[in-house]
Amino acid sequence: MATDLVRGARDLRRRAFMLPRADGVATAESFLVSAVVTVLGIRAYLSATGYPQLGGGGLHIAHVLWGGLLMMAGVLLILLRLGRPALRTGAVLAGIGFGFFIDEIGKFVTSDVNYFFQPAVAMIYVIFVVLVIILAVIRRHTHLDPRSALANALTLHDQAVNDPAATDVRREVLGLLARADEADPLVPVMRRAVVAAQQDEASQASAWQRLRLRVLAGYDRMVERRWFPAVVLTLFVAVALATIGLAVPIFLEHDGVSFTEWMQVAGTLASAALITVGLVAWRGSRARAYRWFERGVLVDILITEVFAFYDSPGAATVGLAVDITLLVALRIAARHEALSEGDESLPGRLPLGL
Repeated sequence: MATDLVRGARDLRRRAFMLPRADGVATAESFLVSAVVTVLGIRAYLSATGYPQLGGGGLHIAHVLWGGLLMMAGVLLILLRLGRPALRTGAVLAGIGFGFFIDEIGKFVTSDVNYFFQPAVAMIYVIFVVLVIILAVIRRHTHLDPRSALANALTLHDQAVNDPAATDVRREVLGLLARADEADPLVPVMRRAVVAAQQDEASQASAWQRLRLRVLAGYDRMVERRWFPAVVLTLFVAVALATIGLAVPIFLEHDGVSFTEWMQVAGTLASAALITVGLVAWRGSRARAYRWFERGVLVDILITEVFAFYDSPGAATVGLAVDITLLVALRIAARHEALSEGDESLPGRLPLGL
């Protein structure tokens, strides 16, 4: 058994160069959202405190330096630690660092090192939009063939076997192995190890891991309640109607409406449209419905809240906090539902660093 495992792993490594990660786009989205939240948070804090400077005696410690340190910390965490938790946390740290860095782009493109350079805001936004488009293209063209499925299962195998609370990871690994080539000697060896780990998952769990298992079990029980679909659908119908309601006054008073207000309208309408698609998809698949809801929340974060911040920082900060909470909850629920439904087209949906 051990010989087959070593031989299979060595052969896979020789063939696995540049194979796609099942959770790669989701992890990159965590990086992106962390960067957007950081930029908005920095601007809100500096505006509220009168733009203080850290340093003295001729020194000024720009926050781009903290960005570099955080990006380094994120990269080192990914390089030095195995497993998905390190990857998640590293992506979030690097995203926060990138937010600190890109927030000072005005200083890098002006001869007088002007942080308040007006086009800097548009430049930051364009960079984020380009990243969103790149990730959307990559997601559309990412398909797991049997070799890629096996390679991704191998990267999760250690956590699936050694983390007593990694119930969802074990289910994900078994789903990936089901898509792999059964003729590969590595597949049955890995499957036996994961199934064996399933049998005593709760007995060896730590207090934190047992809490995580209870949360997931509680979600499963809640989903079975008759009122659960009605509550979720009512919540997102209300969200869709609220976003449309925010756009209506601007349409009615279109004279003198600023560019940022029109962009908020565009963001709210796009978000409402995506949530509506999710409502339609609910009957067929809760996992896919959650994914559409998540897209709607991402649009609200990356478009609506970005432009709302420049008109009303206080309200935008509250809206951003609500969006982040919804996004984390939706990612947990979407991934859990996808595994429950056996839908392997939605792999690795990750909460932000959780």
